[in-house]
Amino acid sequence: MGTVLMPPILQVRHLSFRYPDGMMALRDVNLEVHEGERVAVIGPNGAGKSTLFFHLNGTFRGEGEIRIQDEIVSDQTLYSIRRTVGLVFQDPNDQLFMQIGRASWRERA
Repeated sequence: MGTVLMPPILQVRHLSFRYPDGMMALRDVNLEVHEGERVAVIGPNGAGKSTLFFHLNGTFRGEGEIRIQDEIVSDQTLYSIRRTVGLVFQDPNDQLFMQIGRASWRERA
C-alpha cells in the first residue's frame, strides 16, 4: 500500500496584493508547507515578506486563496484562524501593548 498524502498545514494559491497607493506587493504567490517542514522566508526590505504574513491571519486580504490546516481564510473563519496563526514582529517596539500593562508590570517588579 502507498502512503496517504496529508494536506499541507499551510497552502497559498495565486495570492496577489496591491497596496492602496498602487504598489504591487505580491504577484501570484504559491506556497505549500507540510507538517514537520521548516521554511525560511528571506528577501530584501520591501520584497513582500511581511505582506505575505499579514495575509496568513487575515489582516490583509488579497486575491487568491489561503488555507490554514485545510481551512480557507475568510470572514467566516477569521476567529478560528487567528487562534492558530499569530504574528510576532522582529522589533519589540512594534508590538502592540497597552500603557497600563507596562505600568502594572513595573509596579510588580
